[in-house]
Order: sequence, then structure tokens, then C-alpha cells
Amino acid sequence: MEENSESLHIEESLALTCPSCGSELAYSAEKKKITCGHCGYLEEIDIAHNKVVERNLAKAIEEMKDFIPEETEKKVFDCQNCGSKFMVEHKDVKIKCGFCGSSNINLEAYQHQYIQPTGIIPFYVSREDANNAFDKWIKRGWFHPNKLKRLSNIEDLHGVYIPFWTYDAHTTSQWSGQAGHYYNKTAYRIVNGKQQAHTVREIRWTSHSGQLQHFFDDILVVASTGLKQSSIERILPFQLNEVVNFDARLMAGWETEIYTIEIDKGYQSANNIMDYKIRNMCSAQLGGDTQRNLHVSSHKSGQTFKHIILPIWICSYLYQNKLYHFTINGQTGKVYGQKPTSWIKIAILVLIFILFIFGIWYLRESGVLKA
Repeated sequence: MEENSESLHIEESLALTCPSCGSELAYSAEKKKITCGHCGYLEEIDIAHNKVVERNLAKAIEEMKDFIPEETEKKVFDCQNCGSKFMVEHKDVKIKCGFCGSSNINLEAYQHQYIQPTGIIPFYVSREDANNAFDKWIKRGWFHPNKLKRLSNIEDLHGVYIPFWTYDAHTTSQWSGQAGHYYNKTAYRIVNGKQQAHTVREIRWTSHSGQLQHFFDDILVVASTGLKQSSIERILPFQLNEVVNFDARLMAGWETEIYTIEIDKGYQSANNIMDYKIRNMCSAQLGGDTQRNLHVSSHKSGQTFKHIILPIWICSYLYQNKLYHFTINGQTGKVYGQKPTSWIKIAILVLIFILFIFGIWYLRESGVLKA
């Protein structure tokens, strides 16, 4: 291909070549090593984590205001394997050569972002493990169609490295509210001209206030618009103590995204998560059987962040021409997804319940059962 002389070239990319046979290397979740599928060459991964450090959030947000992102949409990619040249999106992390089929990692996709990742958790759940997890998950639950249990064909299964932000913060909160404690008292009423006693539940309200101090460590927020935070929270936790220094070689053979949610927007989500947890902790301090008028005022300080990459299997399956999605934690194997509901089974259960109630009523009316 003959490219325009004014076209910009991708200067930094990574193509993993086997030192033994020259074939392409990839990271294997099954072996947890960089491997060659042709000759069996194995290479250990570096488990150091000295570069995974916290950064000052306020300083990063202020410096980000002066950052001007690169406007060039396409660049020329020079394939290191066959020497061909072709145009690619400069934000594409994974580049596959259409001439020789080799896979390359575009390091500039990360370098042209304001904040580059410092840590990564490699995939521990292999494709086979992901398929097995799906098979077990799809067979659980009584209120789903029986045909679903025989479904074993996943229409779409992608192992994707997803960008995340983690946030730390010291918090001090002042709270006040009223705790209600239930108690019973005897009351009287007239029934058929006679006075009868009955028990009434009352609430005794007491006012309280207090202070809560709490340190939040590694509030995890997804930095990609492709996944919802609510879906991510269903497959938590990740064992973040296993984060290692970011190494692009671990992404070889896998799909990868770069962040599309900026650090300040991510912190807004983290702030909401912290406020929700703070309110629950203050509510626990307030105590009581019930509560009212709980007011919480919080101050956060010392906010820091990290940018890390985490592994997630993103999957889908087709049932009766409708697509259902589920996700698998690529480190722990925890699954969350959607399943169709069998309304026939629900209707049968409701019918059985109605017949049961009717049966009790009939037996009482006929005198077989006495109240």
C-alpha cells in the first residue's frame, strides 16, 4: 500500500515473536504464562508491583485541564512481521495485520492518553473455564425454561481487558437522627358491647448524633462506557492485592479497551459510592428498630487514585431469537447475567398455591379441619 507522505506513523508497537520458532506469542490464562502455541515455549510473567502506586487526585485533575488530546484519527501502521503498511485508528490497542495475520499491540493508544495504566491483573479464567462457568450458571434456577438447561452454545464470548479507576479517601462525617424502638402496650376496645384487651405496638423515639471517621481504600469504578457500573458490581470483588506492574505483553492475544470515562467523571461515581456507604455506617451507629430524619454531612480529604486494567469475560447467548448478556470476572470466575423467565412455571406455582388455600378453606367449611 502507498500511503500519503504527510500521514503520521505509529512509532511504538509491540509484536511478540517466539525466540524459539519465530511464531506469535500470546498470554495463556490456563498456564498463566506467555506461551507459543506452535512449539510450546513458555515465559514467566513479572509479578512485581512496585509501580502500582497512588497518585494525588486533585493535582491530576488540575493538570488534565492543560492536556490536549491528539486529534489525528488514523495513522500508518508498519507491520513488524511482514513489513506491510496500512492505516489504522490511532486509538486501537490491538492491531491485526490483514496481510500476514500477525497481532500487534499499539502502545501509543495508552501513551497518548493523559493518564497511563500502572497496574494490571492478567486473566486467570481461561476460555474453557468461562464456558464451564456458563454451563453451570445456565442450569441453575427453577423459574427458567427447561430448554435453557440444554443450551451450551455461547454466541459471543470475549476476553477483554477493561480500564478501571481506583480511588482512596479519608472521610469525616457528622450525623444526627432519631432512633425508634418498638414496644408493646395493652389497649382496650369495645366489641359487641364488651371491653376487650389487645396489644398495640408503639414506637419510642430518641434523638442521637455522632461522628464517623472512615478510610476508603480502592473504590473501584469502571472507566469504559461499554460496561455499566451496576453490572461490574455484580461480579466483584477483584483481588486487587494481585495487581502487578502494567505489562502490555499480558494483553497479547486478548481484546483491550482504553478509558473513555475521564478521571474526574470517575470520581463522581466513586463519591456517590462512598456517600452511600457512609450513610449506611452512620445508620448502623444510630441503631434502633426503625429510624427517621437521618442527616449526614461528610468531608473527604487526601483523595488519591490509580489507573489499572482488569480482566472480564463479556458474553452473550441467544434464546428464542432474543439476546441475553452476562459477564464473568476474569480473575475469580464469578458470574452475573440475565436469564429468560418461564411464565408457565410461575403460573403453575400460583395455581398450586391457590388450590392449597382453597383446600384449607374447603376442609374447614366441611368440618374436617377445626379452627
